[in-house]
Amino acid sequence: MSLRKFIAILALVVVALALFYAFTSKKEEATNIASEVKLEISPARSAKLIVVVDNNPGPEKLETMWGISIYVEVNGIRLLFDTGPSPELLKKNLEALGISIANVDAVVISHEHGDHAGGLAAVAEAKPGATVYIPAGASPSLKERIEKLGLKPVEISKTTVLAKGVAVTAPLRGPPYEIALLIYVEGNGLIVVTGCAHPGVDNIVMYAHNVTGLPVYAVVGGFHLIGASAHRLGEIAETFKKLGVKELYPIHCSGEEARQFFAKELGDAYRGGGVGTVIVIKS
Repeated sequence: MSLRKFIAILALVVVALALFYAFTSKKEEATNIASEVKLEISPARSAKLIVVVDNNPGPEKLETMWGISIYVEVNGIRLLFDTGPSPELLKKNLEALGISIANVDAVVISHEHGDHAGGLAAVAEAKPGATVYIPAGASPSLKERIEKLGLKPVEISKTTVLAKGVAVTAPLRGPPYEIALLIYVEGNGLIVVTGCAHPGVDNIVMYAHNVTGLPVYAVVGGFHLIGASAHRLGEIAETFKKLGVKELYPIHCSGEEARQFFAKELGDAYRGGGVGTVIVIKS
């Protein structure tokens, strides 16, 4: 065997081992955190979610762009989960949906990427001083930007209840560090809302189940699966089946191949989704 060929094979082995370790460490991290923290969360009677920004199309009145923002109402609490890539787009779509940013109680930013935090200036304009929850471990520039906008950043370092029926997970490592939104609807279980699911959507969902001890009813958001192998998609589908997920809305960075795969594998549980999708779950 030539030296060049040996080096090439060795490089492939190193890359494969690195990928295996990264994936394994994510699963171990989710398991370890879940074993250290147990969350008690009171149930809400109902929850309403509206996809305000997404790159998957919906009604013509709503503009599409790469990114995600989801409006959430639970027990009279109004949240924005992520803000999409642009303040102009966020304002335009919220207005088209008849939603006032000024009525939003707080913002949750799943992670630091621009397609999730790019619309924060629209929040600052409509509601100065609003609270913005961000993952501990995010780049310092995210916190600095939020402060410069006149908003109040609150770093989440552990799984935290925000209001009755609403919590955010501890930051899980992607990279980057990412938090997910948890909504507990009485008689159903958890709605898990993800931004990009960089730590692995199955890891996040399993973590949510472990940390609360509750069934997972629905999973909504970006799943970060563009280019994922059939084997990887199968692993995730099996996790959803194992947990008995009843409604699945893969949007944003989930990818069309993953959406088609889950539609085939999960049957009636698959709901698709795009900008303008409305999800209402009641007890």
